[in-house]
Amino acid sequence: MKRNDEEQMADVATRHFIGNRSRIEIAEELGISRFKVARLLEQAIELGIVTIDIGMPGVVDLDISIALQKRFGLKRAIAVMTPSPRPEVVQEALGRVGAQLLSEIVVDGDVLGVTAGRTLSHMAHHIGEIAHCEVVQLAGVAGPVRENGIDIVRRIAQASGGNAYPIFAPLLVKDRATAIALRSDPVIHETFRRFDGVTKAVVAIGSWNPPDSQLYDNARNIGVLDDLLSRNVLAEVAATLLDPHGQEIDTVVDRSVAVSSAQLRAIPDVIGLAGGTLKAAAVRSAIDSGLITSLVTDTGLAQRLLSQPV
Repeated sequence: MKRNDEEQMADVATRHFIGNRSRIEIAEELGISRFKVARLLEQAIELGIVTIDIGMPGVVDLDISIALQKRFGLKRAIAVMTPSPRPEVVQEALGRVGAQLLSEIVVDGDVLGVTAGRTLSHMAHHIGEIAHCEVVQLAGVAGPVRENGIDIVRRIAQASGGNAYPIFAPLLVKDRATAIALRSDPVIHETFRRFDGVTKAVVAIGSWNPPDSQLYDNARNIGVLDDLLSRNVLAEVAATLLDPHGQEIDTVVDRSVAVSSAQLRAIPDVIGLAGGTLKAAAVRSAIDSGLITSLVTDTGLAQRLLSQPV
């Protein structure tokens, strides 16, 4: 990296974050494209020229965040101090931080993948300025309307001005034939075509012991929960089931309507968004699986992870 490149990053970052100028305004002022402005801002964050300090109600504990990042080799880790350990408080705080993080790291031309869940629903509600990007739902519907991926995709796409690619189908179905038929639907097929192009993703991490997962409830509704629990399922990301060691359990792959584990691993940056100490084992399993590259969580869960043996 040349010195003048770093100076240009600092100049662009100062205009954007301190001068409150938009990417388009900066591009016009400097005679460069808005895409280059977006790249310079992203590089400034990656190189530490710009650091993100998120205020209440999600104060970041920098020491714990750094420890978490180093301990598990994550691309980024953010440990958020919350005023209460109550689930709704943690979800709100993590949603705010997740929204601000996306506003800083998403650049024009990104393809953003998202799953569903209460914390991601809060994130979608708090999305403000975000670069123009396509938004792709990575897994079908398993939970209430206000928490499903369709609503989350719609809200984020509306904020970014990009196209939304939802999945109007259940996450898990009773048999392989039904799953194949759903994936062949023209609208759903169009969403599936976008999976390989996703550049950044934000995913929920579901816990099966103790249960805190939309897929867990979905599995119970179609009568396969007991079989999956007998196979020692502990966690899930999208529709990929994991055991306590982060190993995949592929029992329902052919009955799911979701991104595959191979496609998830091919995404350059997959941010896990999950909190609450009861989810510590599930989050550890997701980290060990390699399905997530970054983590936004609360300090309670982060400390629980740091206290575990390697």
